[in-house]
Amino acid sequence: MSVKESSATALIRFTGLGIICFSQERQRGEIGVIRDNKHSLSIRVQRPVFQEGGGSDVIVYQDIAAYEKLPKDDVQIEIKSLGQAAGYEIYQSGDFDRLDSPDLNDFRWIVNVSELHTDTTLAKAAERSHPLTKISIGNGLYYTHKLDTNLFFEKVKKDESGKAARREAFGNVGETIGVKLEGDVVSFTIRIGEKEETHTLKRVEGLPFKIEIKNMDYSENAVYSDMADYYTYVSSPDGTQFDLAPVVEDSSEAATGGAVNQTQFCHPIVVNDPPGIE
Repeated sequence: MSVKESSATALIRFTGLGIICFSQERQRGEIGVIRDNKHSLSIRVQRPVFQEGGGSDVIVYQDIAAYEKLPKDDVQIEIKSLGQAAGYEIYQSGDFDRLDSPDLNDFRWIVNVSELHTDTTLAKAAERSHPLTKISIGNGLYYTHKLDTNLFFEKVKKDESGKAARREAFGNVGETIGVKLEGDVVSFTIRIGEKEETHTLKRVEGLPFKIEIKNMDYSENAVYSDMADYYTYVSSPDGTQFDLAPVVEDSSEAATGGAVNQTQFCHPIVVNDPPGIE
């Protein structure tokens, strides 16, 4: 792993349906978690503890706080590192090719929808189909924590009518965004309506806390591209959309869904240059 996670004060991991943008004005990353009726949002704040066993100490993680069945509206989360310079970093390692780049932590494995539309600028869709839970993260290093190397995707360009106009190889897709926070203290604050809770995570050298955030569709018939959901929040002027279709080598398995549907897969996306997730 190219990013040294053990030197962090806290590690954030986000998996599932969500749109991330980077606000230069606010000097932070912002994730809009899409709160539809298929995906389930869960959040766990965890601390590392030593557990004796087998003649040596083993590090395990225990929950400090867990949040499930959150309301769809009026939920906000703010995570920031204290004692660290303001701003954010995006981890990239040299030239990048989605088909064979060796660095699994490169942030460019996360699908950037703006870069799919190379000849136009995306705009906010006319009407959001579902509310967003906003997560703001300051003072972090953003990278790909988990790259799904078992699924290979094609990029499918669709015209305004939804008809597939062109297919081409796309490659692997990042499944989990990682954010590494350093500094003396990391603060996690969640606001649910008028209620607010804050957890203060004080640095323990070599033993980072973890903040696990998942927004997943756990149903058996979950689809493997979330692009249709994302295009209800962003749109292109000419109505062009892109889909990501998993490539399955055995056609019989592809027909039955047996090979692909053995694991849940929901992927976050990046959108360039908005002033904020709003």
